[in-house]
Amino acid sequence: MAKILDLTGLACPLPVVRTKEALEAGGAQHLIVMVDNIAARDNVTRFAESRGCKVEVAAAEGCYHLTIQPPAGGVAESCVSPLAGLTPLGTVVVFASDRMGEGEAELGAILMRAFCQTLVQMEVPQKLLFYNRGVFLTLNDSPVLAELKGVEEMGVELLVCGTCLDFYKVKGRLAAGKVSNMFAILESQMQAGRIIRP
Repeated sequence: MAKILDLTGLACPLPVVRTKEALEAGGAQHLIVMVDNIAARDNVTRFAESRGCKVEVAAAEGCYHLTIQPPAGGVAESCVSPLAGLTPLGTVVVFASDRMGEGEAELGAILMRAFCQTLVQMEVPQKLLFYNRGVFLTLNDSPVLAELKGVEEMGVELLVCGTCLDFYKVKGRLAAGKVSNMFAILESQMQAGRIIRP
């Protein structure tokens, strides 16, 4: 019998955290997760699939029901301890602002453009993380969009905070990277071999 987990009304990253806890406790038991927004639906789905689970999504009465089936034989080891046994990531670049440094805004924007242009000429990082005003770098009018798309085409993963996109009401303008959540952003930093913050 499936366990039902009602996560409606919870903000990021709680739907992912609660799903992780339930999968750890439930072994091979099916789990039905209820969420009430697209970001939570997508974040929980990505998390469960990254841990070897099968996920079926159905819309019902203003929310989403995610039926999660753990791998045969129980929960994958990576679900219980997602960082255990993993090879550390190489370089992870964290963008918490659309400007570089603390001084004049115009200078900060110029420096950030120069940083992103130089980034594609240097060692290719494994992930780029964007949160707070850093999400503006990933939008369709970003002055560094071409550079970010170029890095993305090279296989670099760009994770963009969905809560931040919602806060600034710019999610519809996202043009590089994929909407992510604080769980994945923190996990990426914990796994990083080196973190750079421009």
